[in-house]
Amino acid sequence: MAATWAMRLALILALAAPLAPAVAQETPPPTLDQLLTTAAAVHRSVMTLSNGCFSGPAYDRLIAEGRAAQFFLLGEEHGIAEGPKLAAALFRALQPAGYQHFVIEVSPQMATLLDARLHKGGLAGLSALYAEPGGEPAFFGMREEAHMLADVRGAVPGARPVLWGVDYEVLGDRQLIKALAAMPKPAAARAALAALAAASDAAWARHRRSGEISGIFSFGGDPQLVRAVREAWPGRDAQASAILKTLEETLEINALFLARQGWQSNARRAELIRGNFIQHWQAATGRGPAPKVMAKMGASHLLRGRSTTEVFDLGTLLPEVAALNGGHSFSLLVVPGEGALTAVSDPATLTYNSAPAKDGYARDLGPLMAAAASSGFTLIDLRPLRATRGLGRPTTNPGLLRTIMGYDMMLILTGSTPSAQFSANAQSPPAPACPR
Repeated sequence: MAATWAMRLALILALAAPLAPAVAQETPPPTLDQLLTTAAAVHRSVMTLSNGCFSGPAYDRLIAEGRAAQFFLLGEEHGIAEGPKLAAALFRALQPAGYQHFVIEVSPQMATLLDARLHKGGLAGLSALYAEPGGEPAFFGMREEAHMLADVRGAVPGARPVLWGVDYEVLGDRQLIKALAAMPKPAAARAALAALAAASDAAWARHRRSGEISGIFSFGGDPQLVRAVREAWPGRDAQASAILKTLEETLEINALFLARQGWQSNARRAELIRGNFIQHWQAATGRGPAPKVMAKMGASHLLRGRSTTEVFDLGTLLPEVAALNGGHSFSLLVVPGEGALTAVSDPATLTYNSAPAKDGYARDLGPLMAAAASSGFTLIDLRPLRATRGLGRPTTNPGLLRTIMGYDMMLILTGSTPSAQFSANAQSPPAPACPR
């Protein structure tokens, strides 16, 4: 009986006790991706493109950044039609602020040739050059790229070259060999150069028949043929030496690439690019005050720090050069919007076709792409994002981290379109009368 009453008392007390409050479900902390998307949305602005004119707060911001900088670095995904249009518009707007030179992804010799034809004949002069064997350099066979060159060259008065080439020469070996052939030289050098020219012609004939990349002379040629010309020409001038260096470096860099020594190939190419820029810069500063310079190249080349190919390229050099000159550089990454097509080169035909972005610079940038505005082009200032909590942990997306740390701003071209093929009969439209 006592046990029964004790059990009843325990039950009554249990029923009378207040219910314990339910444990509240804790909201999980935001992920790093969510923090970055939120921060990117706070630090974004928008620009529009209408009737050939860019406008809006984002465009005004880029103009202001360019005016304050020594170097304006525009790193891009190749093949977006709107990219070269923006570069041309920015250069025209910034030229009165002191911009005198435009760095492009061709050899110094090809840039000088492009510049001369543009200065003399505008887009018609460029068309005539492209009709010559090896006269059309890589990338600039796209319509918007060719028009950009004409706009940039036309923005700077005077005969002094505006275009600075800093790279090797993938398609223009016949033009470089032709320039060497026009120079006086000893008989032994003429014979060695004739052998080099014959090898180039034979390679391009194979390419026309097969469409294989090895038929492009810069990918299959023997650098010993170039060294033979150098050895047979001891009294050559600086111009001849520079052309021979471009030819030899091109063949050596691409031979490493075909031998699957990718890092060695990219490291040697980056060294060549940096060295060529330094030569341009020293020549320009030797003539007078340091000019302001815009560079437009593939995004990896202009990334500050270790590039996507794990080398230190122009994007690392230029901020330091600017600092030594008492200034600073400004870098902008330009990528297509989600799902947009770009123009990609077909090595068999050397023409451009619409295809998904080849270089995939936006592949790891999902948290930033998610912050794009619903319409217009979205500019995101990446500098405030560098202090985001958790950025830099070992688990952080390395491509995302590399972009945030290596570029100052990022422009997402929502609704971008692929570049078109340049037509030899193209007429240069007048530059739009856009407000500055």
